[in-house]
Amino acid sequence: MNSAHIHLITNHLPILGFAFSAIAIIWGIYRKSRNTLLLAFSLTFISAAGGFITGNTGEAAEEAVENIIGISHDAIHEHEEAAEAAMPFVIASGILSLISGFLLIKNHKYAAISQWVLLLSVITGSFLSMRAGWLGGKIRHAQEINAGPSVNNETEHEEHE
Repeated sequence: MNSAHIHLITNHLPILGFAFSAIAIIWGIYRKSRNTLLLAFSLTFISAAGGFITGNTGEAAEEAVENIIGISHDAIHEHEEAAEAAMPFVIASGILSLISGFLLIKNHKYAAISQWVLLLSVITGSFLSMRAGWLGGKIRHAQEINAGPSVNNETEHEEHE
């Protein structure tokens, strides 16, 4: 398994995980359920960890695919820019999930505020991650997984057109 594989496997965590986290946080706030909120905070942390791994494997994944015929350097660059915009919210959500969990367990007076701040961070991170994933989907994943010694050359390029 290479970095491209890991990147493809983990990139769904901040997208889907944050979406489910947001729903769980909203439900936990609405129902005033500590257990639901703690579960939502855990899911948020796991999703953020996956997003962190995704971000840290992106450069190696790019190197694995940049010379494959049919891979657009512009598409890679757009995807990379979108991922860089999402990363602060991914990291903040992971940290805020730990803080929110701690404050909730300690029945701290700022526990409710931290849940709303976390929810805002998760929703923002989710949408930015969705955009990064959508742009990443424009990159040909089948060739990433099967990336081998193939490089761009004129003969192969003409055969694929």
